[in-house]
Order: sequence, then C-alpha cells, then structure tokens
Amino acid sequence: MREEIPYLVEELYYQYSHKLVPESWATGFEDNPVQGHGLWSFYQGLRLGMQLSTICLKMS
Repeated sequence: MREEIPYLVEELYYQYSHKLVPESWATGFEDNPVQGHGLWSFYQGLRLGMQLSTICLKMS
C-alpha cells in the first residue's frame, strides 16, 4: 500500500525547493548532485522543523 503525502507537506515542498545550486551543498558533493541536493534538502527540513517546534513551544 502506498503512503499518501499530506497536502501541507506538498505545499511546503514547493515553497522550499529550488533549482539545483551546487554552491549551497556541503563541500565534497560537487560531483554527486543527487546526494548533495538530498543532504541540503534534509538539512533545510530539520531547520524548518526546529523553527516550528520553537514557535509552538513559545505559544504554549
């Protein structure tokens, strides 16, 4: 059974994704665009999650 991606996740993806920009990748991934962009995307997702958690904690 396939897992459905929530609408909110899809909207966030389109707001935060960008063209492949090798300058934004960690050093050493210039020759591996899939891994470089994947690592960058994962890092950005963690940052966003932490920012949302901080906002939620301040509201409670």
